[in-house]
Amino acid sequence: MQVSVLLVVAMIGCAALVWLAWRGHSLVLQSRRALLDDCSDVLERRRVEHAGDGFPRLEGFDRGRLVRVDLVSDTMTIRRLPQLWMVLTRLEARPELAEISVLVRPTGMEFYSLTENHPHRLRVPPELPAECLARGSDAFAQRLLDQMAPTLQRIFADPRIKEVGVTKKGLRLVWQAAEGRRGEHLLMRQCIFDDAKVSGDALRARLAQLDALSCALHGLAEAKAA
Repeated sequence: MQVSVLLVVAMIGCAALVWLAWRGHSLVLQSRRALLDDCSDVLERRRVEHAGDGFPRLEGFDRGRLVRVDLVSDTMTIRRLPQLWMVLTRLEARPELAEISVLVRPTGMEFYSLTENHPHRLRVPPELPAECLARGSDAFAQRLLDQMAPTLQRIFADPRIKEVGVTKKGLRLVWQAAEGRRGEHLLMRQCIFDDAKVSGDALRARLAQLDALSCALHGLAEAKAA
């Protein structure tokens, strides 16, 4: 009889733990869905989708150009906390130029990065942080990187910028939106991001950085055509 009572108590305890875990997971997913709500008014003809992990994707137009905002949870870390990256892409084709990408503080685990997709290792200009990894699409990429160095220097002055990419299809920034909570990560390997909500002003600032890139590239394209 006593064994049966203990077994029932244990089953009730396990059920309670499962319910608490399910409830906690549901609350996490619910909180993730709202992370880009403050950015919706920044873009025109906007649309929001949600992946299975609860993180939203925002699409819309910035002065006639398609913009995508993705949130990427990076748990492939060993010596640091999980990171939540905002990946901002704006489509504006420049098929005549080489492609470049610059990644700061690389660890080799940046699965979201464009840099490893480019075959040519480039010399990092002195204007950029020494801990940058730069790569390009072809032999002409080094010249483009050198010409873009002053603009990239101003962008990387923001310590939360992780990567800048220039491709034939458009421009890309990776920016740190939040860092994971230490306790949950150390004890249960969970990714809880406090204060992760991206503000409209933060998105506008990143779009301004893309504007600076675009203007510099436009000037180079005009000089090349002249």
